Amino acid sequence: MQVDEKTFIVNSTVSLAAFGSFVEGIFREKKYLTFTWRIGEDRSLDQNSLFHVWLSEWAAHMAGISRKEVVPQMVEFLKRKVKRRYYQETGYRWMLDKLIDPETGEDAGILYASSGDYKVGEMYLLLTWMQMTAAQENGLVLESKGQYAKLQREHEGTAA
Repeated sequence: MQVDEKTFIVNSTVSLAAFGSFVEGIFREKKYLTFTWRIGEDRSLDQNSLFHVWLSEWAAHMAGISRKEVVPQMVEFLKRKVKRRYYQETGYRWMLDKLIDPETGEDAGILYASSGDYKVGEMYLLLTWMQMTAAQENGLVLESKGQYAKLQREHEGTAA
C-alpha cells in the first residue's frame, strides 16, 4: 500500500505485488533507485509525534498561552512529569531503562525509557491515559489523530 510518494507499506502479497510494479515503473523511467527500509509494524513516528504534539498542547493549556509560545523546556518538563506519573500509577516496567556504567559494567541506576522505544500497544496505553488525565484534571480535550485514532477505532470495533 502506497502511503505517499516516498513511503510504501508491504504487509500482504497484494501490497508486495503493487510495490514490485511501482519499483519497475520508476526504474524504467529513472534507471537508478536507492531504497531504505524498516522491518516491523509502523508505530513510532505517528504515535510518538502525537505524544509530543499533545505535550505541547497540554503545556500551553496549563500555562494559558498559545502552542506557539511553548518553549522546549516546558515540553521536556511535562514529558518527564507524564512518564513519572504514568509509571507511578501503572507500574509498567517497560517505562524504565537500566543505566550501565561503561567503565565497570555495573548497574548505574534507572531512568524512564525514550518514548521512541515504546511498542505500539505500550504507546497506545500511554496516549489513552494522557487523553483521560488531561480531560479530567485540566478540562483539555486532546484530539485523536493519525495511527492512534485508527487504533482507537479498531479497539472500539468502529474501524472502516
